[in-house]
Amino acid sequence: MIKKNVGWGFGDCNMNCKHCYNASCPQAPEYKFEELEEIADRICPEISNLNYGTGEFIFNPHVLKLARYISKEYQEIKQALTTNGSSFILMGPEKAKEIFHDIDVSLDFPEEVLHEEFRGHPLAWKWVIETLKACRDSKIEASIVTCVTSQTTDEDIERFLEFALEYGVCWRINWFRKTGRGKSSLQLSVKRVWKIMEFLSKRVVFEALDPLMASILGVTGSNLEGCPCGKLSCRIQTNTTVTPCVFLKGSQWSGGSVKESNLEKIFQSQAFQKFRNRKPHFCQTCQYWTTCQGGCAARAFLHSGDLNAPDDYCPIKADLQLDWIKDTKIEMAKTDKVHSNYLCTLICKPKVEDLSFWK
Repeated sequence: MIKKNVGWGFGDCNMNCKHCYNASCPQAPEYKFEELEEIADRICPEISNLNYGTGEFIFNPHVLKLARYISKEYQEIKQALTTNGSSFILMGPEKAKEIFHDIDVSLDFPEEVLHEEFRGHPLAWKWVIETLKACRDSKIEASIVTCVTSQTTDEDIERFLEFALEYGVCWRINWFRKTGRGKSSLQLSVKRVWKIMEFLSKRVVFEALDPLMASILGVTGSNLEGCPCGKLSCRIQTNTTVTPCVFLKGSQWSGGSVKESNLEKIFQSQAFQKFRNRKPHFCQTCQYWTTCQGGCAARAFLHSGDLNAPDDYCPIKADLQLDWIKDTKIEMAKTDKVHSNYLCTLICKPKVEDLSFWK
């Protein structure tokens, strides 16, 4: 049995982000610790990595106790935390380091006013900076995580990498997906996505790439074929139902509840099989089919309404010429971060001090 990479969300949050993918979901009921413990004992033997996201970890009752329990009873599981900073600060670096393998700190704009306005909270910037400093000082593995949208400027891209250099962390990108509270106006064009990739490919070492981008850039040697969701990873939603991807919610994507079933059965459900067995007709004769297999399934569905459409950022479908790729050497580094095989995401680290590109 291949052990899974799992995200577990609980819902309660102290912010009101414009792009929140969970905004359309009901908040989680207040589970007793005994209920969470029972779920953990059912699924932890099937898990290699576990990330806490979807809501702010610390404000959900008994979840800190749950993480400590898993840390003690299932020491082989790497746990990670995605936070706006407040959970980390309330726990403190010592407690965080005891439990978590790595920390993701959410930063939507590398500028105080814009970040706080986008997040709907006057302390959003302060919490990010304090968390990054504490992780650096305490030698905790950390990343800045950004939902890159149409509002992310050229200068923002440079500043995010400057932040990564300053605090000695990685930068992780989640390309915006139209779901939850996110509006269509935040969606990037294919051309814009690949212009950003051109910039990054010359200035960073990649630690993780989603299958579409890895395939187009000629990255080989990965054990991943196609979208990892529903194959290597899944999401426990706020009501304990499990979906292949964090961005897809509702009964049509549910493989069952972890209150009633284990992950092995859930992965064999009709919803999961449909998700991972997608075969976009457009992609069948493509030279990248073996490794890409249609790219990110959630992007395809959320942006086209068709699970069997190609990834919305496919440059071949868009007839986008990427001549720069043949003259670019892509550098990859090994990583053991929790998000490395979870979701279609991008993780990178700057390799140069000179980040000028756009001018």
